Amino acid sequence: EIICQTPSVNLDSFIMEEDQVQWIYDKYSNKDISISEGVMGFYDGTDKGCSAYTMSKLLNIPTILLLDGSGSYTTVSAVLKGLKTYKEDNTIKAVVLNKLSSAMHYALIKNQIEDFSYEYCKEIFNKMGIEFKQGQNTRMYPLSLSSSSVVDILEYEALQAGTKIELNSEIVDVRYEKNQFVLNNTKRFDKLIIASGSIAMPKLGSSESGYQFAKKFKHKIVAPVASLVQLVSDNKNLDVASGVKIEAVIDNKRGDFLFTKYGVSGSLILDISRKISNGLQSQKNVKIVVDTMPDFTYEQLSDLLTKRVNRLKDKELNLWLDGIMNKKLAKFIILNSNIPSHIRYAKFLSQKEINKIVKTIKSLEFNIIDTKGFETCEVCAGGVQLSEINLENMESKYQKNLFFIGEVLDVDGDCGGYNLHWAWSSAHNVALNMKKH
Repeated sequence: EIICQTPSVNLDSFIMEEDQVQWIYDKYSNKDISISEGVMGFYDGTDKGCSAYTMSKLLNIPTILLLDGSGSYTTVSAVLKGLKTYKEDNTIKAVVLNKLSSAMHYALIKNQIEDFSYEYCKEIFNKMGIEFKQGQNTRMYPLSLSSSSVVDILEYEALQAGTKIELNSEIVDVRYEKNQFVLNNTKRFDKLIIASGSIAMPKLGSSESGYQFAKKFKHKIVAPVASLVQLVSDNKNLDVASGVKIEAVIDNKRGDFLFTKYGVSGSLILDISRKISNGLQSQKNVKIVVDTMPDFTYEQLSDLLTKRVNRLKDKELNLWLDGIMNKKLAKFIILNSNIPSHIRYAKFLSQKEINKIVKTIKSLEFNIIDTKGFETCEVCAGGVQLSEINLENMESKYQKNLFFIGEVLDVDGDCGGYNLHWAWSSAHNVALNMKKH
């Protein structure tokens, strides 16, 4: 009311008759735009005839939903699908997404909602012969657990569809003349899709060509950094625990954690590596804190270790911990707990030393000084700047009929199928729009 400088009124179909609601609406909605704000959830109160859904039907008002997108993207699509199908005669016409973390987050949800949801993607691959297996935290993998099976079937389907695949044909030059794209001074095309990927794992054939071509058409490149990559630490005694794999928690993220001679790896590390890579761009090192026994609180773990001291007092410290964790990890924990060297047996541990061990187990610190870099990373963060791309059809805002899809763009996600989903959904978006036009 303060902003619009016009009176606001209450429409309540619970205490008013329908004709009264209609009369009030007609009286106060004689403006260029009328906004009716719902209360509670869209369908809440439908059983009593007083929901936002009921009101939108009564007054024939199109509904714009506000959805919270924080911490998810596939789930948002599922929630929206449920809202749209719960009542087939609903008035939902649009959705506003709140609490998104980045343009990438928006692009992922947009593609889920509009064209390429997980269910749709799964249906396409099922028809081709690929079955899916769900891993931890909604990660999806081929049932064969072999990426080659996906590659083989995609290649087969492409050839069956009449796609011509030319090998040993590196594109070194792209220019635009006479309304056509000219590749290597010989091949001419009306449209060009750059799907060159990033510079991750050059041993598999990746290159920075996509970035260079984008620059030719005035696009800005967000500096690539290694993502989904192992981290290098200068912590001492790493070789002691090398090879040990546990389930751990870092910054409220939970997953597999692997100790290595050079530092740390595992799906949990890959998922946080983007943040670490970015941090290392501006500082020499980044600290991470690992909860190596997330199923225990500090108090529960302290109580357990105290009881073990009383029960197993004559055991050496490493063996004393061996019953609750891998023996190599037990040794590593003791070494990092700064227990005085003269204390070799459990019976000599004071509560102070027990507390030190608990803290090390629950808050094991690693000083990260580097990543394993582009040579081993699975994807890159960075790439062609998204603000310069029309996300409706993935077309360049600077050059007509030039399109970018997949990892060459500044889009990256967690491991477990998310990056592949982005590549396929962005490609699907381009294909649909080309078909329409």
